[in-house]
Amino acid sequence: MAEPDVDISTPVIASHNDYLEQTTLKLQSQSIPWEGYQRASLITEQELQEIRNFEANAEARTRKEYLDLLLTLLSKLSRIDTLQGILVLLDQYLSASVDRVSVFEQTEIGYGIFLKLLKKEDEYVQLKSAKILVYLIKEQSSSQQHDLQELFQWIIFQFSSTNESIVDIAIQYLANVLSVDVYRPKYAEYPNAIGSLVELIKKPNVSAQMQYQAIYCLWMLSYVPEACAQFASVHPVIPILKELAKLAIKEKVVRVIIATFKNMITKAPKLTIIPMLGNKLFPVIEQLSVRKWSDSDIVEDLQFIRDELSHHVAELTTFDEYESEVRSGKLEWSPPHLSEQFWKTNATRLSENGNELIKRLVDILTNPKAEVDLAIACHDLGQYVKYTTNGKNVIQETGAKTRVMALITHDDPDVRYQALSAVQKFMTNAW
Repeated sequence: MAEPDVDISTPVIASHNDYLEQTTLKLQSQSIPWEGYQRASLITEQELQEIRNFEANAEARTRKEYLDLLLTLLSKLSRIDTLQGILVLLDQYLSASVDRVSVFEQTEIGYGIFLKLLKKEDEYVQLKSAKILVYLIKEQSSSQQHDLQELFQWIIFQFSSTNESIVDIAIQYLANVLSVDVYRPKYAEYPNAIGSLVELIKKPNVSAQMQYQAIYCLWMLSYVPEACAQFASVHPVIPILKELAKLAIKEKVVRVIIATFKNMITKAPKLTIIPMLGNKLFPVIEQLSVRKWSDSDIVEDLQFIRDELSHHVAELTTFDEYESEVRSGKLEWSPPHLSEQFWKTNATRLSENGNELIKRLVDILTNPKAEVDLAIACHDLGQYVKYTTNGKNVIQETGAKTRVMALITHDDPDVRYQALSAVQKFMTNAW
């Protein structure tokens, strides 16, 4: 799934969501009291005359002067219903032809006016302003980059809305912005930007279409190495996408997930391959590889991922790699933890140098850097006892047994599971 495949050629809001359009149709039937504004000195007599002239002449409404007038009125008026009406007219003008985006770029009023309107206490004004802004960004003819942090903040906030139509609109807006590759790194570095997409994917009862759109956004972000690093170490992107790939019915979902994994390996291999192996992605890739796919990109990407992961499995399942990781105090689900052969061969080596590595695991249980450290340390101590004759005495003497048993009621389900599994191994044979 190559970079040129990023193509958002559809409208900013797809036809399946008519939430904003329904309100727009209602507003189109309402008139704006221009004469009253002129009497109140909110607009000039000349502006009133220009408005009436444009209303009477459809051809005149295609000119830059009409755009200039709408933008002037939008910047000077504040009544909500008037702003709604002007935004309807402005959207009609801009969306009538993509060439008008370059006309907008020639005006003195820039994107800032729409960012300002995102703060208005009116749902329609916010949604319509964001729609126009996203359209301008997507179709911009210049290479100029704009500061979109306020737009990112607004989009992320909409993800928490209880109105599914608004959430759907927001994710479509984001997909359009990310189709412009210069904005991907900017979004990836915004606080909780990637986390908000992950939470949306995990949301109970999320629609299949909305979930796909969120995954599609992750795929576009996977062209950014810094985003890939977050996928691997900060957010549970790998296990979530792995499970979705296993369960997906539609081929397009598998395609975008596999393409995301491929990008992660390509853009940040040192940061992503070990977590992929630790999350047991390899057997899933093997399962997917034997299925029949109509899309050749899926077949090629699966083969690429399979080759890369198998190559690293052969290199990484060594005691030296395991020892280095335990000494670091930061554990990951790297291959040695998950290999039964590794434990059969190397479990007794944890007793070397006065049970040094066992003591390090106890230290990790006492002062973990993250909850995953607790889960892995419990797992390893269970494996140590399983494959070491005197293992039970060692964990008793070092205090490991007490630490593990204290975790069987931990809040984190994976920590609880690994602690219980370890305790079962402790109790399997007589002391």
